[in-house]
Amino acid sequence: MPRYLEFDGINVEKAIEKACKDLNLKKEELCHEIISYGSSGIFGLVGTKKAKIKVTVQDIEKERSNSYNNIPEEKISGSHDSDEKSENRFIDTGHEILKKILNNITDGASTSVRIQGKEICFDIDCSNPAVIIGKKGQTLDAIQYIIEKTLNKNKGEKYNINVDVSGYLDKRHSKLRSLAEKIAQKAKTNGKPMSLGQMNANDRRIIHLALKNDGDVKTHSVGEGFIKKIVIYPRRKKQA
Repeated sequence: MPRYLEFDGINVEKAIEKACKDLNLKKEELCHEIISYGSSGIFGLVGTKKAKIKVTVQDIEKERSNSYNNIPEEKISGSHDSDEKSENRFIDTGHEILKKILNNITDGASTSVRIQGKEICFDIDCSNPAVIIGKKGQTLDAIQYIIEKTLNKNKGEKYNINVDVSGYLDKRHSKLRSLAEKIAQKAKTNGKPMSLGQMNANDRRIIHLALKNDGDVKTHSVGEGFIKKIVIYPRRKKQA
C-alpha cells in the first residue's frame, strides 16, 4: 500500500518547498496531490487557512531515478509555469477580496485588472463611484490598503497595488505631480524645506517619482505608520 505524508504552508508553493526540504527531494521528484489551496479568510485578517498537499513517499528512490529518465528536460525545468500560476492565484485573491468589499458597499460593480511589471491595478466600474471613493478618497484608500497588505504579507516579491474607479486615480496622480512641482519650486525659491502634509504610501510614491530627476531638491517621508508627511528639501548648491 502506498504511504502518504501531508505538508502545509501559507500557499501551495510553500507547502511543496517544505515537503522537498524534509524529504530531500527536488520539485520534479515530488509525487503529490493538492488537498487545499488555502484561504485568506475575511480580507486576509481572520479565518486564514493554510494550503495543504499530500505526498506519496512509496519507493522514493525509484521515482527519483525514473524522473530523470522519463520526464522531458523542458518539463523538469518548468518553474516558469509554476511562477505564472502563483501570480494568477495572487491576482485572483485580490479580485476576491475586492468583490467581497464592493458587495457590502454598492450593487452592480464590475472589476478588471491591469498589470505593468510590478504594478497591479484593479479597476472598478460602477454607477455610483462617489460611494467607493469617499471623502477625499479615504474609502478608496482603505480598500486599497486592505488588498495591498493582504496580498503582500506572504509574498516574497512585493507588488504596487492600485485600486481605481472611473479614472479617479489618474486625475489624482496628475494633481499630485503638479502639486509636487509647485511646492518644489517654492522650496528652491525660499531655500527652506516645504511640507506637503500627510499622505498614504502610494501618493507619496507619486511625489517621490515626480521629483526624482530634479537635481535641486530631495524628498523624504517623515513619520510612522501608513500615513506620513512628505518634506521637500532644497539641495545646497556647490560653491565654485
